[in-house]
Amino acid sequence: MTALTLSAGLWALDNVRYIDADGQEKTPPSIKGFIDASSSTLEAGWYVVTGEDVQTGTLICQGDVHLILCDGAKLTATGKGDPYYTPGIQVSSETNSLTIYAQSTDEQVGQLIAKGGKWAAGIGGGFEGSGSNIIINGGVVTATGGFDAAGIGGGINGSGSNITINGGVVTAQGEQAAAGIGGGQNGNGSNIIINDGTVTANGGQSGAGIGGGFYGSGSYITINGGKVTATGGKSGAGVGGGYAGSGSNITINGGTVNANGGESASCIGGGYAGSGSDIF
Repeated sequence: MTALTLSAGLWALDNVRYIDADGQEKTPPSIKGFIDASSSTLEAGWYVVTGEDVQTGTLICQGDVHLILCDGAKLTATGKGDPYYTPGIQVSSETNSLTIYAQSTDEQVGQLIAKGGKWAAGIGGGFEGSGSNIIINGGVVTATGGFDAAGIGGGINGSGSNITINGGVVTAQGEQAAAGIGGGQNGNGSNIIINDGTVTANGGQSGAGIGGGFYGSGSYITINGGKVTATGGKSGAGVGGGYAGSGSNITINGGTVNANGGESASCIGGGYAGSGSDIF
């Protein structure tokens, strides 16, 4: 693991708090490191962002990674393009996860900007890689995919799954044939849950706002609360399938949901050439 600079933030260790998924203020069990410009591989543990303009390359999660965005902090993680195709923050395989927290609910809540390189997600998978086990509990999070990659979820040909948003202000932009939240081009989006927060998800030209990429389906998507705006690309569903993908097992239990499908695509359900079923 790339060494992280601790000296600049040692004074703040006793003051570090975070807002958990239940909205309660808690104290981390320990701090493994502070994110700075040299950070790259993040092993399992708790990390803190304190700087007002911290810029890194790809951050790779190995194990269960917890990231606290302190008030007034801003982290920009930018993936590389040809020949690396890396996401802003890589969260791939079932053994890795990323959980993002705000320090508080103050107006100066911390920010994360994640930009994927060519064919890589903003947060999630790289080239032909899937993105999974991503939880956002707070903060202002903006994730933009590279060409044919999801904002949050899969890179090109990769799926996006096990994505949960419990709070914060989240904006996810898919590019070309990818979903905003879910699959990259041809990738599926599944097991996506939104419990609270303000979420804006925009699909690329052939992708769903939330769900599948071009040929990908969107399934087991549940919205329990929050304010959600999901806009499909030209031929993608707002929530559901990409251009030729189906939308199924989509449940809305609460919140305010504004779903906009592209041309001849469902607002909630299938894409332009896809079907919709089991929508509740």
